Amino acid sequence: MTRERTILLGAVGILAALLLWQTLVALGWLNPVVVPSPSTVLSAAVQEISDGTLGAAFYTTLVQFVLAFAGAAVLGTIAGFFIGWYRTVEYVADPYIWFFYSTPLIAFYPVLVIWFGLGFKTAVILGFLLSVVPVLINTATGVKSAPPTLVRAARSFGATRTQLATKVVLPHAMPLILTGWRIAVERALIGVVVGEMFSSNAGLGFRISYYGSQLLTAELFVPILAATLLGLIATQVLRAWENRALQRVAPPS
Repeated sequence: MTRERTILLGAVGILAALLLWQTLVALGWLNPVVVPSPSTVLSAAVQEISDGTLGAAFYTTLVQFVLAFAGAAVLGTIAGFFIGWYRTVEYVADPYIWFFYSTPLIAFYPVLVIWFGLGFKTAVILGFLLSVVPVLINTATGVKSAPPTLVRAARSFGATRTQLATKVVLPHAMPLILTGWRIAVERALIGVVVGEMFSSNAGLGFRISYYGSQLLTAELFVPILAATLLGLIATQVLRAWENRALQRVAPPS
């Protein structure tokens, strides 16, 4: 099946669902106060776009999301490499890794508010904490999974540790590293939106919390859909970059 046909079928499926949703509300089978029709949500979206409310909220969330994800991707990859490369570092870091991996990090939210206050910093740090662990674990696993035969062969030809890391280990670890980044995209966005819902007066998360408390369900769906769109765009951009990166950094054979 061609890519164009796949996209077309997906679009038809979405349109059919929207039409069914609109019909159920119009027939009175769904309470419009609880489940607003797509046309009502569209009207609310047009209003929020025209008055600048949605744009400002989207921009705030985008900045916080980029900071949280970039920090997790960079620091998690660097730390994961050293954990996978040096056995001593792995032994020292292992208890902390599994502590953060096993702990529901949302529970630290009150502590983050006490330390960093309400608003921007708390949302970014919560997004960072939720997303850095999978990057770190995947990077360390990828580094440790380098084929021993290739490592020994490279050493026998006089490869330095730097050459061994950049020419053998990292190319083999790259698929797992990028998988960790892909997981981190979703978790960073979740952390930022949750942080905005409870500790901010701006962003999509704040708008979701505000409209929900006012029972403005049509307006509530707009920031939810905007956050979904942001996650979809970020995932697709990362997927496209991942495909290009894996083509350029092919593992040695």
